[in-house]
Amino acid sequence: MGMYTEIYVNLDLKPTTSPDVIEVLRAIVNYDTDAKCLAPYPPQWARLFANGSYYTPRTCAASLTFDAISGCWSLIGKGDIKNYDKEIQAFFDFIMPWCEDPDAFIGYYRYEEHREPTLVFSPDV
Repeated sequence: MGMYTEIYVNLDLKPTTSPDVIEVLRAIVNYDTDAKCLAPYPPQWARLFANGSYYTPRTCAASLTFDAISGCWSLIGKGDIKNYDKEIQAFFDFIMPWCEDPDAFIGYYRYEEHREPTLVFSPDV
């Protein structure tokens, strides 16, 4: 049984980020529940940056942008889902290898009954 969990993500992706990863992120930020690229991932990912509860501020946002000067994609998202099977932690595991800045703060998640969030940093490579 999962609890509602808020997620916040803000990161720059490596210039070498796989087009398949970009496709998955596009589907997530567009709330595309029918995207074939999401099939191997938890179904909750399609609603990752949607609003799902009243336990946290009722805001949601998602944007995947490309900066032509740096040649990098950036992702920002905030949402709230039932984290039944640790889908949020799985998302952070999925995205971490593609973070441009090693050891950077990339976001947090916070369970509905917790005052303090769990901070997430990219791996120190």
